[in-house]
Amino acid sequence: MFKICPNCGAHNTATAKFCTRCGTSLAGVVATAETAVQSAQPTSENEASTANTAAVSEQSSVPSSLTSSSAQNQPVTPQQAQSQVTPPDNSQQQMPPQPASTQTQSQQTAQGPAPTAQPYQQADQTQQQAQTPPEEPNPTVEATKKYAGSYWRYLVDSIKHPATVTRPYHQYFGLTSLAITIVSLALTIALMTGSAVSSLPGTIASNVLMTFLKLVFLVAVLMIAVVAVYYLVVNGMLGDRRRSFLTFTTEYAFHCNWMVFFSVFTLLMQMLGMINIGSIFLIWLLLSLGSGLFVISGTYMLFTAQSTNRFDKIYAYLIVGILLVIVFLIIMTFGLSSILSGIGQGINDFGRSFNF
Repeated sequence: MFKICPNCGAHNTATAKFCTRCGTSLAGVVATAETAVQSAQPTSENEASTANTAAVSEQSSVPSSLTSSSAQNQPVTPQQAQSQVTPPDNSQQQMPPQPASTQTQSQQTAQGPAPTAQPYQQADQTQQQAQTPPEEPNPTVEATKKYAGSYWRYLVDSIKHPATVTRPYHQYFGLTSLAITIVSLALTIALMTGSAVSSLPGTIASNVLMTFLKLVFLVAVLMIAVVAVYYLVVNGMLGDRRRSFLTFTTEYAFHCNWMVFFSVFTLLMQMLGMINIGSIFLIWLLLSLGSGLFVISGTYMLFTAQSTNRFDKIYAYLIVGILLVIVFLIIMTFGLSSILSGIGQGINDFGRSFNF
């Protein structure tokens, strides 16, 4: 006789008051015969394994006198009692069946890593690449592209309506236009002079090139000086202080930006070898138009200024003319002497080479 625990189903002795497995009270549990347990088969594999384990523990702990009764209440022989009391062999005990998922996992562990590990590694690499931030563009290159695009729009607007500045532009656009014009003219003169003096000795050719480069430098200084004179008169005498010098230069170049296209066109003709007698006349015509636009732009800036001190603009224009003459004389005095000395040195070198 033994008591079955109502909580875990463990088999306990008939005199037990508490379950030896889970500790549940067995005060109201009636002792049951072994035949009733054997007649009731477990309904699942887990219940059968639990009953077998409980029976083994019961036989090992309960005296032989209490567990010796058979299904028909016959007396148990001493050999049967000894076999019941003897603890079962661990090697012959039936282990509870493991679930299929556990067996599959153990087989996979014994066989090594699954063949699907490579796709997971590729997915991790793809995720790491996605998390890597994209390379940021070079800020200098982006700023240059933006400046070039804005400057091109500035040129197009000045060609369409050279007398009307409809919106503010970058303050360095005016200096950019002057620089492009001067550099284009300098390269054109250098190419023309280089082809003309290529047959002369090296010292004579270098002197000629240096003379023309000095002349181009003087022209650049003269252009900046003209813009500065108009700015001083408009800002100081007429009292129009709406613009800084750079902004004033940008608007000044806006009215004469045709000279940029003229100078670039001249350079392209020289580089392509399209210079002949007719093209030379065209080049000088374009350069003359550019110079005329440059002078007219200053006059236009003067007469469209907003005078705040009631100074007459005609008198301001006369003062501008006087100042420009003074500036021209100063530049030519210091620069022309250098140019003339270079020309004289070239003539002397040429005469010496001719004597030889």
